[in-house]
Amino acid sequence: MNKLLLGLLFLGGCTTQGVDRADQNVMIKRFYAKVTSVQPVKLSSNVKTGIAAGSTIGFVDQLDGNHEEMIAGAVAGALVGGLVTAISEGSNDAFEYSLRSEQEGSFTLIQKEQITDQSDCVEVTIASEAHIKEVDSSHCRF
Repeated sequence: MNKLLLGLLFLGGCTTQGVDRADQNVMIKRFYAKVTSVQPVKLSSNVKTGIAAGSTIGFVDQLDGNHEEMIAGAVAGALVGGLVTAISEGSNDAFEYSLRSEQEGSFTLIQKEQITDQSDCVEVTIASEAHIKEVDSSHCRF
């Protein structure tokens, strides 16, 4: 047993901290853009779908029981389905950023993270998802 544990520790120490496998064959593009406006927005939610799916699964799981068990299964499934969906989605609050770049022109990006009002210049990173972060305004002199 000790040899197995020692072997696993040895193999764990040999792992490399390389590039994430999800980043394979993904083009990453970075450029700077000016923030022209920011609007708070609400994201759509799938909680109702989670409730319906959970209710159905709970009901079907209790089909071999009596009516009370089927109703209890549907209610419990609805609670769990709605709760799990709400937790996985997180907040529905987001921000719509209108941006302008010399290379890309004008475009809009919606993200949950809010940037501060200290600068009107952001670095835009586009890969499988797009993100912006605040940078010094000297990058946006165009």
